[in-house]
Amino acid sequence: MQAIETPAYTKVAPDSRLQAELLPPSEQASYTEEDALINQYMKQFRVDAYIYGDGSENVSSEPLKLILKDEIPKEDLEKFRSELAEKGLGEDIDWRGVESDFLQIGVNFGNIERFEQKADYLASRYAVLKDRIQTQFTGDKQDAELQKLEQIYTEAKEEMANTYADKIGGFFEDLGQSGAAEDMRNSVLALVDQKANAYTDYIEKNGDYVSITDPDKQWLKQDDGYMAAQLRQSAGAASAEPQKQPVTGQAPYDGKDLAFAGVYAKTLSRQLEDPTWNVYKSDAALGQHLAEQYGAWKTSAGNAGISTKLSNMLNASFDPFMDRLMDSLDALIDGNRGWVSEKPWMSGTIRTKYINRESVYRSFLNAVSKA
Repeated sequence: MQAIETPAYTKVAPDSRLQAELLPPSEQASYTEEDALINQYMKQFRVDAYIYGDGSENVSSEPLKLILKDEIPKEDLEKFRSELAEKGLGEDIDWRGVESDFLQIGVNFGNIERFEQKADYLASRYAVLKDRIQTQFTGDKQDAELQKLEQIYTEAKEEMANTYADKIGGFFEDLGQSGAAEDMRNSVLALVDQKANAYTDYIEKNGDYVSITDPDKQWLKQDDGYMAAQLRQSAGAASAEPQKQPVTGQAPYDGKDLAFAGVYAKTLSRQLEDPTWNVYKSDAALGQHLAEQYGAWKTSAGNAGISTKLSNMLNASFDPFMDRLMDSLDALIDGNRGWVSEKPWMSGTIRTKYINRESVYRSFLNAVSKA
């Protein structure tokens, strides 16, 4: 018998370029002139494809060409750059491109850290398009284009609000915080509108927020994605950020609240889905551990400057979270019980006794009172 030699392999570090490509436009850190050039170049290879409710498809008869941006020949890209310098992008707004860029505007635990970035992206893109329509068109054409903009903007805004309410608000609802999802949905809607108004006001007061004097680069003014990126950069967080959102019955949370609540919910959710606590440690130690976590979030909340309403809600969520965490740990112990039932000789070597919740709560309250 001949031994099979295991082939050697080399561990390759993740390609940062590939990682960046996986992010939707609303989550990418920048959109440069070169990005705009490549984006416009790639639009030449778009095809129409529709999937209907019955599963049938309608695909363009044009041949499909797959090309990655790193594979674009330099000479082709430079030729295209020259064509843009000569002809521009035209007066028509690329609504298909706008809709495509908003496809992944939703919020979930995978992108919650970029929530405010996504809100700024949507708001600044809206402000730039509104300014372009009001400047470039008149009469019925202007009305029709503004109506199209409002439709796309509203759908994207509602997608962001609904997904936030479902993922983040729904998590807190499951922890007994009735009404959290609706409050958060309304707050996201209000936040995006406030940002859009702030960017619109900034454009009105700073019409020259981006200076493009090179005759060969005038086409960039017609790339609303590029102009929106320049607007965000020019306005800056201090200038474009709206005043602290007033606390109302319908929209009680501002941007800081929503960003903090999302990351906090993600942290707790991960613990419930995959508890890492060692069940062989004492239950009193679990109580002390939870008290430390409780104190850490209180400190973080204070540093983040969140509202009293959100602070109270998060505080009220912690006891139910502890219960759910201990449910998850008991589920792990259930697995131990099943193992022992199949292999009785393992009894006494692995834990089969459920978490003593009274011991956990007693230790938790004692540690919190001394903090």
